[in-house]
Amino acid sequence: MKSKVVLSVFILFLLGGCNVLGQKDISEMDPADLPDVIAFQDDFTREFMSSLDEVEEGYYLFESKTDGYTMMYPDNAKMDEIFYEMPGDNYEGIQYGESEETNDYQYGVRATYNEGGRASDFNTLKGVFSARTGYEGDYESIEYDEKSIHFATSEYVDQSGEINSHNFFGIVMSNHSDQAVSMRYNVINDGNRKIDLNNIEDEVMRILESIEFNSGE
Repeated sequence: MKSKVVLSVFILFLLGGCNVLGQKDISEMDPADLPDVIAFQDDFTREFMSSLDEVEEGYYLFESKTDGYTMMYPDNAKMDEIFYEMPGDNYEGIQYGESEETNDYQYGVRATYNEGGRASDFNTLKGVFSARTGYEGDYESIEYDEKSIHFATSEYVDQSGEINSHNFFGIVMSNHSDQAVSMRYNVINDGNRKIDLNNIEDEVMRILESIEFNSGE
């Protein structure tokens, strides 16, 4: 009996070690052993990938370096290291995007994570977000058990009346802690390709809905 207990503990240790390797040491693995997509082949982007398994087709699990939240991340999106910000565990700013070389349309995403008092105040978050994006319109609010999503869309029209870009805005707030993620998803309209805005909106909503906050408990 004692030998069986020792063997069981040893097996659990091995399994735990494998999990740690898969979840925490991906950035140190040989790129040849990783999925052949930008999320893993780009050195900086790879630092945020939490698992080698897709969460759904075309998406992997992103984990904030603050340990504050996770979300779905497109497999061929590249993180922009120049615009990365993390002055402390209560704030992080990320920027990523994709060109028409790997996607049907060109887009860029800017997302910020906040933890603390202002992260629980929608009006405060909306004001800060408005200062960064220029959007001052209304939001549609959707309530879930664990979080609330405030969503809006807008277009940027140039002086000639042409639509240059489509913007999707999301403010995701935890219902149980002072944590929030604000996201702007910007789609470039070059006029050469037909863009299915309904499908893009559905995709943005799936990403927002996938955000899970870590309570730290």
